Amino acid sequence: MELTDLASKEQWEEFEKVIHNHSGMNACVYNNQGNRITSYVEFANEVCPTIKSYPEGIAAICAMVNQHFGATLSKTKRPLIDECDAGFVKFAVPILHQGEFLGAVGGCGHLLSDGEVETFLIEKAIGRDDLKLDEKISSVKKMTDKEVNELIDFVQKYLDDLL
Repeated sequence: MELTDLASKEQWEEFEKVIHNHSGMNACVYNNQGNRITSYVEFANEVCPTIKSYPEGIAAICAMVNQHFGATLSKTKRPLIDECDAGFVKFAVPILHQGEFLGAVGGCGHLLSDGEVETFLIEKAIGRDDLKLDEKISSVKKMTDKEVNELIDFVQKYLDDLL
């Protein structure tokens, strides 16, 4: 079974927009292979588009955390909160149908209250020190653990209603 057997790509994309509008985070729906199923992108800050504009940034930061999330979610079938190597909080809720892991929906791009953007690591991963990250950090919002957990509850309820 595929995610598009449960809802259309348009419905999944609408869900991503709802998450973004509710939280300000970059929201994504992934299938069980770890691939995005829509083309909707609305970044949560100005640092993430810089990372994603370089293949090295995607490979070293975004792809690594997505692999970790996919493997963990498929095993545990429970929501997950973690940080990417750039320091941004990421959360995901598994999409299950009759106990089968079909994918996940979640968001990223804010910092936890005690977090910080790892500019040195981003520059090293991309291989450039002229990214002007210090100027972009002011666009990064912070959120508490409680807010992340409330967002997971919001996403889970929306998923329950959708499915």
